[in-house]
Amino acid sequence: MAKAYTQDEFDSLIKKVEKVDIRVKEYLELAGHEKWARVYAPVNRGWTMTSNIAESINFALVSARELPIYDFLEEVRKMFGRWNCNNRKKASHMYTTLGKKYRRSLL
Repeated sequence: MAKAYTQDEFDSLIKKVEKVDIRVKEYLELAGHEKWARVYAPVNRGWTMTSNIAESINFALVSARELPIYDFLEEVRKMFGRWNCNNRKKASHMYTTLGKKYRRSLL
């Protein structure tokens, strides 16, 4: 439904959701279709970045998928911790001057 390119396709999918559970449809409408549905997006959304990020995470977790859920979640936590630590180390060696807006958000 989020990836529907046409209004007809979107309407068809939202009707299926409504048949399963009207509360889900109401929730999605309350959230605002423009926030998550491609057909209602105010700008052209390629969704490339989201897809690439999801694919990277999925690839990194291939071996962890076989674990019980608690162990899987622990692996996810550790993986993101490693990624954040590595990115922080790299960022600490950058000397690019940031604008005021971004400097404030980092403090």
